[in-house]
Amino acid sequence: MDTILNPPLPIALEEFYTLLLSVSGVLFGIAFAAMLFVLQSGFSSFKFSRRMFLELYLHFGRQLLYSLAYLTAAPFLVLFFSDSFTMISWLYALFFLYFLRATLDYAKQEGYILTIHSNKSVPGHYGPIRTYFRYIANRGALKNTLFLLPVILFLVYPYAISIIETGSLYLTKTAIFYSCLIPLLYTLYKITKFIPEFFVYTGMEMSARSQSSSEEQSDEQKRQNIIEKKALSKYLTNHGVSELNPATPRHFIDGDISVNFLDKQDNDKAHFNVNVNVSNVTPERVRSNVLEYAHSLAKRLHESKVSINTFVLSFHIRIGNQSSRNIFFRVSRNELDKIFAIGKDRPEDMAKLKNVLFDELFR
Repeated sequence: MDTILNPPLPIALEEFYTLLLSVSGVLFGIAFAAMLFVLQSGFSSFKFSRRMFLELYLHFGRQLLYSLAYLTAAPFLVLFFSDSFTMISWLYALFFLYFLRATLDYAKQEGYILTIHSNKSVPGHYGPIRTYFRYIANRGALKNTLFLLPVILFLVYPYAISIIETGSLYLTKTAIFYSCLIPLLYTLYKITKFIPEFFVYTGMEMSARSQSSSEEQSDEQKRQNIIEKKALSKYLTNHGVSELNPATPRHFIDGDISVNFLDKQDNDKAHFNVNVNVSNVTPERVRSNVLEYAHSLAKRLHESKVSINTFVLSFHIRIGNQSSRNIFFRVSRNELDKIFAIGKDRPEDMAKLKNVLFDELFR
């Protein structure tokens, strides 16, 4: 604990700032050019809500550029101005405010996208400030803790060092060093996510697009849908879903279960007709076991890498000599991401989906 509150300084401090100045200057130019290229060219393939994803990536880029701007200016002031501590203190204060705002804007924009594609909402009577933070809250407590708390602690750390050493918010020699080291490490981390971050948005856009019924699909897209479904069928068979073959139904309670995958349809949804035949069981047990099976199948679908983003599970349940009953699930990849998030992997979550229909017998 004492090392954290009174951290050491490197021996070759001037060499560190000299190297940092040259490295950050090069990274600044490269990151700026790469960001312009992605914004201009990378998003051209987006067909659904392109602007909201552009804005999300812009906030991601702002974090990176603000860090590199500070990492270029701060060592320059240290090396070429004798009375630089005061100037760097004010510079860090500006960096603190701008970087924190960019981080919150990123969280707000991501929360906005998640909100419009989920059951979450923002009350209409909220003003702009409450709406802003409600969007951030809609990302979830765990995600906000893992994403926002470390950033805030890292930004405040140099001030904590200064307060312990001098009782002032003006940065000391040690605080200035760590005000550069921490953003440098964070910048290197963000650079590793520069391209992966774009592909995250691509997946989000495709999932969002699949929920929009207004867009006509081309013949090429329809052919691609059939190819993707064949790949999905092979993936499921290779991962233990043997009941896709009608000749090999799986044991289910005191009966069996088989799956008919409509892989010849050329739409962008994977539709599964699940046939359940049981004998002497209660509706409660059927509901519980269907949720477990649906959850298990949904996990396989979630783990698949095909470009299908909407899945329909239509259960046709026959108990003894009774007429067939139905349970219906329609789920997107965005919803699957939430169902299989850390700490939320429970079969009962399938019943909480937006598009779920239970026969009266199973409610």
